[in-house]
Amino acid sequence: MNEKRGAWYLLTGLILGLFVGIVLSRWVIPVQYSNTEPYSLRDSDRKIYRAVIAQAYMVEADTNRALARLALLRDANPSEVLIAQAQNLLGSQDNEQQARALALLAAAVNQPSLQITPLAPVPTFLTPTPEHLSTNTPTVETPTRTPAATNTPRPTNTPQATLGAPFVLEEQSIVCEPLPAMPLLQITILNAAGEPVPGMKIEISQPNGGVETFYTGLYPEISRGYADYEMQPGMVYAIRVGDAGQLISNLSIPACDNGSGGSLPGSLKLVFRQP
Repeated sequence: MNEKRGAWYLLTGLILGLFVGIVLSRWVIPVQYSNTEPYSLRDSDRKIYRAVIAQAYMVEADTNRALARLALLRDANPSEVLIAQAQNLLGSQDNEQQARALALLAAAVNQPSLQITPLAPVPTFLTPTPEHLSTNTPTVETPTRTPAATNTPRPTNTPQATLGAPFVLEEQSIVCEPLPAMPLLQITILNAAGEPVPGMKIEISQPNGGVETFYTGLYPEISRGYADYEMQPGMVYAIRVGDAGQLISNLSIPACDNGSGGSLPGSLKLVFRQP
């Protein structure tokens, strides 16, 4: 009887010890990691790490260095992860530049030979402070002169990194076969070599509304340079690819013949290419 009771005491003590150890290690005195590898970071920290790499890439324009840094995260599909992170940031205007940087980095992942124009460094001018000299020269009162008006310098726009030559519309067609489940603006972006370009920013605007932004590359099963937008009945749209691309306006839902004298909404297919 005493042997059985002793075994239960040991088992109870083991369970209590494990429980106390877990509580101490997780909440009371958690382990503090230092000098860890980037791939072991938490998801929130990995997002910060990607954003830092993307911002550095916009300034340095060093594709090889940016890709080497990004490889330390060991993402299975780094381009898709970058584009998804950029898309999530588009809800806030304060994060638009960061989203742009992430999209450019995603494009570099799929095109290692990609060349971008780096952000120009903002020069800072330091005014030398004169040293204080103590003299015994007597003070002579002179009339105070009214200072002349000066021109207040106006703020300048921060330069943006670009992918080179702007994209122009190469093809525009109506998609009726098969009839789409919803009317889409289907956009494909190609570089000068005819290769799809992921991570490219597309701005779509309405005459009586604001501007929305989305990126290519979210549907790699279709094309890495593909993006789409659901159009609404009665709305007219204008789109621009990149920051200096050709503005395409008067885009609306096309009408497709349903085979019985009526019509059904179709989709628009636009193909942009870098000259």
